[in-house]
Amino acid sequence: MKYFSLLTILTVSFVCLHGQTERELLKRGIVYLSKKEFALAEMDFSMVIQLNPSNDAAYFNRGVARQEQGKHPDAVQDFSTALDINPLNPEAFFNRGNNRLALQDYMGAMADFNVAIKAKPKEVKFYLGRSATKSSLQDYRGAISDLLSAIKLRPKDVTLYYAKAENHISLKQFQEAIKDLDMVISLRPNDAKAYHARATIKFEAEDKEGACMDWSKAGELGDVSAYTSIREKCNN
Repeated sequence: MKYFSLLTILTVSFVCLHGQTERELLKRGIVYLSKKEFALAEMDFSMVIQLNPSNDAAYFNRGVARQEQGKHPDAVQDFSTALDINPLNPEAFFNRGNNRLALQDYMGAMADFNVAIKAKPKEVKFYLGRSATKSSLQDYRGAISDLLSAIKLRPKDVTLYYAKAENHISLKQFQEAIKDLDMVISLRPNDAKAYHARATIKFEAEDKEGACMDWSKAGELGDVSAYTSIREKCNN
């Protein structure tokens, strides 16, 4: 699961020490970020840093631009520098955690997500990041615990139930995973993906009849691949 593509752009007030140029470059870089022109954004933030090496917003946003280009070691360095200048920014910890997760620095990522959660305990994405880290470490129960915290904050977010189901499957807790998919379907009754996923879990749990009915519903809702499963697993 990837959770590091969640883009957060930091816009803060800062003292413009070099006239309009520094401010204008930062603003233009942020516009490039919003347009997903990440290489151009990185160039603008680099120029801001040349003008003012103490501009934490420039380091933060360059980290975002580098993160989106897959330059994870460089992004980690930028978020670290931003935190050296402004250590009270939980978004920088979160983003550095995501990049450390991408680099498989799981304990570094865990430490960053812990700080972010402590600073903002009602931020769902922080729990998602830590949950993904725990899953990567095969701590599926810990991941589920974080997802439950996120669900309390955002009970109608189907992505949280999908993620929880994946962790239950890793533990071979198929009935719990089915309950997660039940919740997705209750929130999105026409979600073909959810029916297909629930069918697959039911089949693993040796509920062939239930699985075949769910594949049938998935096909009814437009999932053509469901009929392959029906032909291979339901008609013999």
